[in-house]
Amino acid sequence: MYVDVILRQKGRFSDMLFSYRVPDSLENKIDIGYRVSVPFGKSNKPIEAIVNNLKSENESEGTDFEIKEIFDVLGDEPLISRENMELISWMRDRYICTYLDCLNLFFPKGYTLNSTKIVKPVFSIEELTVEQEMSLDQAERKIINELYLSKEDVSYDSLTSRHSKSKLDSLISKGLVNIQWSYKEVVNEKKIKTVFLDEDLKCKIQMDSDYINCLKLGKKQLETVNFLILNDAVEQSALLDLLGVSNQTIKSLEKKGIIKIKEESHFRAPKQFLTVENKKIDLNSQQREVVDRIIEGIREQSRKPYLIHGVTGSGKTEVFLELIEYVLSQGMESVFLVPEIALTPQTIARVKNRFGNIVGVFHSQLSEGEKYDVFREVKNGNIRVVIGTRSAIFLPFDSLGLIIIDEEHDFSYKSEKTPKYDAIEVARYKAFKSNVAVVLGSATPSVPDYYNAKNGDYELLELNKRANNNLMPEISIVDMRKELHSGNSSPLSKELVAKMDLELKKGNQVILFLNKRGYANFMECKDCGHVFKCKNCDITLTNHKSLKKGICHYCGYEEHIPERCPKCNMTNIGSVGVGTEKIEELVSNLFPNHKTLRMDRDSTKKKNGVQKILEKFNKGEADILIGTQMLSKGHDFANVTLVGIISADLMLNFPDFKSYEQTFQLITQVSGRAGRGEKLGQVVLQTYNTEHFAIRSAANYDFKGFYETEIKLRKTFGYEPFNSIIRVVFANSDESVAKENSFRFRDTLKYLMEEKGIDSVRSILGPNECSIRMINNKFRWQVIIKNHGVDIKLLKSMIKYICIKKYENVFSKGIDISIEINPNTFI
Repeated sequence: MYVDVILRQKGRFSDMLFSYRVPDSLENKIDIGYRVSVPFGKSNKPIEAIVNNLKSENESEGTDFEIKEIFDVLGDEPLISRENMELISWMRDRYICTYLDCLNLFFPKGYTLNSTKIVKPVFSIEELTVEQEMSLDQAERKIINELYLSKEDVSYDSLTSRHSKSKLDSLISKGLVNIQWSYKEVVNEKKIKTVFLDEDLKCKIQMDSDYINCLKLGKKQLETVNFLILNDAVEQSALLDLLGVSNQTIKSLEKKGIIKIKEESHFRAPKQFLTVENKKIDLNSQQREVVDRIIEGIREQSRKPYLIHGVTGSGKTEVFLELIEYVLSQGMESVFLVPEIALTPQTIARVKNRFGNIVGVFHSQLSEGEKYDVFREVKNGNIRVVIGTRSAIFLPFDSLGLIIIDEEHDFSYKSEKTPKYDAIEVARYKAFKSNVAVVLGSATPSVPDYYNAKNGDYELLELNKRANNNLMPEISIVDMRKELHSGNSSPLSKELVAKMDLELKKGNQVILFLNKRGYANFMECKDCGHVFKCKNCDITLTNHKSLKKGICHYCGYEEHIPERCPKCNMTNIGSVGVGTEKIEELVSNLFPNHKTLRMDRDSTKKKNGVQKILEKFNKGEADILIGTQMLSKGHDFANVTLVGIISADLMLNFPDFKSYEQTFQLITQVSGRAGRGEKLGQVVLQTYNTEHFAIRSAANYDFKGFYETEIKLRKTFGYEPFNSIIRVVFANSDESVAKENSFRFRDTLKYLMEEKGIDSVRSILGPNECSIRMINNKFRWQVIIKNHGVDIKLLKSMIKYICIKKYENVFSKGIDISIEINPNTFI
């Protein structure tokens, strides 16, 4: 029997399968998805690998090289299911990446295999002949003596650090020692020791209270036994703290057979700060209709995803909870994906309130140990509902029945790191392959997903009124050009300030939204025009006044703002633009008697920073909350009656084909934070572009009108969903290298396309500089490829052939290549 394995080793072998023979003794212990230890390279170093395929002996005949045997099978069951191994192969082709890139998504962070090169004597000391011993010089004899006297394996590195390597090589050539590899599996588990009385002893003490005197125990030992009589089992660490006993006391009692110690794996659950009232909410008629339709589809094993288009506040979360409850009743598991875990504490609290200890949380901010624990508990069936970010979709569910993707329009569902996968596409694959129900929900669905729904690829379900039957907040548009002409140069319009004053006097809360953190966009010298720029990126530094620093929001570089211009030595340094920090300063001056909170990346850097700010605002400890797009992520504030959108134009003017869509989505989502309780809400939308269709559509909550205009633009220019777009970015510290390699790629792809009779002119755009030409000291050039009349599978196979298989033949050493399908941005 033979296996094909994926090596867990980066480099040029990361996209190759390697064949190994399976020893007869291991044939019944191995299958697809098992972890194995295999010899690799000339030294046969043990490498960790995953079995990708099983083969009979006939399939491997005719090879002209010796096939090595695997060393060992690691674990008693597959780490990755057959279904997920198939998903790895699909993702490798879909996202133009390697086996290892995809494998790492499914592999828990707590498993490692440590390999050590060791030196061992060939003969025992009794077998060593006189002639062999006489052939040794003094240095060689020292090495041999150390090996014989050592009670543990001696590593090659430690031995050569103390002795001559040439002398060790001499011993190897004489056949007296050899080099071997040892390996040790390490699992990142936290173990808890629990102490309890021996059952027989406990019975005897209960029957005869004087029996304890026969045990001849010391004072601390007796105190420990009496404590355990009253308590069934106690964690050893707690016992030591409570009674002040030593580890020696515990060991002595265990040795006498008086107590037992059990070691168990401990689940490291992250702390939950925000709590919500646990109350059962009766679904309204629209919600019930949506739930019943999806349950009917689950029963029919429909493979078509569902798209719930529900206005903000329509109660999509309650629909999701009802579906989870149904799926659990059928013995299946659920995963509830959210865009960003730190921004959804209310949702987490509601899910945990409803389903209790079977709920797990999974996201990138967990420690490696916490991630491993969630993986293990899901695999063991102890966690049956997971709420998490996009990576939670790769957890090892045994019988996954439901995937919910909340705020499905959010860009965070697409990975920015290789493999640059789309969680929604992965969910659709699972729906098709494994009959998993996939439910997408949003008040502002992405244009491609709504297109899919309109064309029947998804089933479209609608919730077009708020769950509390309140009207949607009225949105009034303020033309900031008129504000300027009237003499108001403040970023806050007169209408917004007046409405804030009125609502605050009523005891209501206000949210102000500006999608730009910091104090100001950039700093410049008013005398010579010098602009302060990042030293690592081709971008200006954002002024953070509270820190007295300019900070790059791409690489994190920061520098203190000098009093004098470094170019002309004048002191007339000013700020241009406005950020959340400046808005906070203005609002504090306008409303000094009202507490203000700011929620952006700067104010939430500390652990649980978001939850603490939201908790304060929910409790009414602040009247005004100022923030970036963090505010748009589904928060439910019952007392917010006014939302002010400071500048709707920031996203609108981005050099990106999705900027109109993002603008519409942000306005709609942020506006939805108002009037979610019993009080009516209102929104003030400030803009310099009052007639733009994205602004007008958002102000009228007209998603369908926005969609109809946007989809026509997408069709005219051949953007998604009408064509797939592949972006290939080349980065290097030397701009000429980045540029040259982008042209090499373009020319090679053009050649391959023309060999197939394909017109490359309409398909290949560029090479050209990226909008931000340098990030983190690396210059960036890009090539954009559209599949105009070209089979996308053929196009991707060509790109993979050039960028992965022939990488060393085509490109310069050290060039970074990033490949993305249908990217969120071209910046």
